[in-house]
Amino acid sequence: MEWQSNWTDPFQEYLKPFTSLIGDRRTWQVFLETVKGIIASGSVIGQRIASSSPELSRSKDGGQRVLRMAKGECTKRSEMDAEHVTAQLQQVGVAQLQQSEAEEVWLIADGSNLCKPYAQEMPYLMEVLDEDEQLVPGYRTLTVIGLPPKIAAFLHGLSPPGEL
Repeated sequence: MEWQSNWTDPFQEYLKPFTSLIGDRRTWQVFLETVKGIIASGSVIGQRIASSSPELSRSKDGGQRVLRMAKGECTKRSEMDAEHVTAQLQQVGVAQLQQSEAEEVWLIADGSNLCKPYAQEMPYLMEVLDEDEQLVPGYRTLTVIGLPPKIAAFLHGLSPPGEL
């Protein structure tokens, strides 16, 4: 996928709630370019993100800039770490659900295991079942998405698009 320039305004509007975490313009730019790179590359690997971002790909150490920001090491003026970003994502999600006119919310849960069959030394590594029911190194995960019923039904193919 390639980043489309006409996505910029809605994209920046969507990311506005995160400005309170970012202490300077340079960190904001790395944040914007990192999210663009994730969307364009379909990856969360620092070097792939950087190579898919127009600005970070021109930088000598674009991948390192992405990794430093992800680890919360980008600047002392920003609160860009997993804890603060996750809390902000939760607040944005709840606010979006509150704006919905639906009286109920459907929760879609995915308890898939994240398999890392070749991993030996990673933090909190445990044994999980792979697709062949074999024990391999990895992590247990739980992802839950809350959606208004019409959108959830559409995503699951229970409702045609015209009924949204």
